[in-house]
Amino acid sequence: MDDVEILNIFLKSNLNLHPTTLEVIKKRSNVDEAIRKILFVTKKKENCPEVITPEYLEELEGDNEAFKKKVSISSKRKKIKLAEEYDSELYINKDKDITGKSNAGGDIEDFLNHFTYRYDKLSKILKNRLHFTHVSTVEHAKKTSTDKDVQIIGMVNNKSTSKKGNIILNIEDYSGTILVIILKKDKNLMQISKEIVLDEVIAIIGKTVKKGDIIIANDLVFPDLPNNREPNYSLDPLSMAIISDIHVGSSKFIERAFEEFVKWIKGDLGNAKQKAIAGSVKYLLIGGDLVDGVGIYPGQENELKIKDIQEQYKKFYSYIQNIPSHIEIIILPGNHDAVRRAEPQPSISEEFAPQLNEDPRVHMVGNPATCNIHGVNVLSYHGRSMDDIIAAVEQLSYSKPEKAMETIIKKRHLTPTFGRRVPIVAESIDYMLIDEVPDIFQLGHVHTVGVDNYRGTNLISSGTFQEQTSFQRKHNVTPDPGRIPIVNLMNHRTTLLRFI
Repeated sequence: MDDVEILNIFLKSNLNLHPTTLEVIKKRSNVDEAIRKILFVTKKKENCPEVITPEYLEELEGDNEAFKKKVSISSKRKKIKLAEEYDSELYINKDKDITGKSNAGGDIEDFLNHFTYRYDKLSKILKNRLHFTHVSTVEHAKKTSTDKDVQIIGMVNNKSTSKKGNIILNIEDYSGTILVIILKKDKNLMQISKEIVLDEVIAIIGKTVKKGDIIIANDLVFPDLPNNREPNYSLDPLSMAIISDIHVGSSKFIERAFEEFVKWIKGDLGNAKQKAIAGSVKYLLIGGDLVDGVGIYPGQENELKIKDIQEQYKKFYSYIQNIPSHIEIIILPGNHDAVRRAEPQPSISEEFAPQLNEDPRVHMVGNPATCNIHGVNVLSYHGRSMDDIIAAVEQLSYSKPEKAMETIIKKRHLTPTFGRRVPIVAESIDYMLIDEVPDIFQLGHVHTVGVDNYRGTNLISSGTFQEQTSFQRKHNVTPDPGRIPIVNLMNHRTTLLRFI
């Protein structure tokens, strides 16, 4: 934990640190615990100073009975959990977080900048693939003689099927558009082409016909992940629990299962093996839809137990505050949370969830979020674009979310199709782009659990704590509640625990 992070924690509690006090705290064997103790006792004092001086700190530690008691309880514990022995190593990439940075006005220039950013970044990824050495522009390909080999990179404007069963793509780059035909007789390419969706950037290898006006494809390539990549692993034997879609406030929220999850993570539930896993948990990632919200879908008011969204967040925090203090909690929003519906989404604000924003253990981030945990790169996205990708690609389904996640990561973009079911804000930076390869890719929203590994990246769909709603029943979505993925950061093995 660096100086700025420590100072910000105290500033959230309207306290300032004397420079010497900062150095004293940094020398403690467990900086996080030292900070929590100081805040715990200071908040109970009637006349606490605005600046924590070394003298005041000495007074707290030497004379304050509450502080002594807390230290005494801590020192008398028979067994310290494994995760308590390690300091937090969490780095949140603020450059990839939209919170406080949205600058889109919705005009034509914003859309142009957005798609230019997307095309340039994905083109660069594609060009780095080994067999793309002679990429032509669409304009140059049109001037190429008939039956000549060409390579182009472009955005998919349109996709259709001819009367003969061939796939016809309209591909665009900066220089123009061209038709690309995937022949029905090419069984392999036809199978690959089923995964093509509108607005994504792909590479085409083929031969020109009709004086370059059309390309007959003999290969197509997605940006994809590199082959034979060696993932990053933690050197410390720690774990991360991953949950999402809790939906506190809904009458369908399974409170008992969530309470049992909290008991387990505290070490109060489970057999010896399960308790050992709980003891290794240093991080809890919560991937959105903390609460059910208000006015999200037709007829929702009939399925709400708590109808005020601020009260929903208060209830959610009443569970979270019972999670052990050594566990860092990372929270991003979902489409049911109190943020804008369009993606990317900023973090849940203090206006709606003050307790979460004030808790020093809790890190409120935007959607999507990128972080590094003990050297492991984690990409977390609530996952609303799963609705678009499952609707567009016939072999995908909500029951196998990990397969849809694989399709998404091949495109290196979280929302490859622009503005269908998922509203998108055309920011000048495309925050939905997957330009860095994650070691762990977490997604929620679909309420089903799925775990897989694709080219060294762990794909984890994190399930739910909500029973099937009437809206889900109409759309044939069968949830998989109460199953929790726990990832060992040292070897990336994922254990699924059930709390229902």
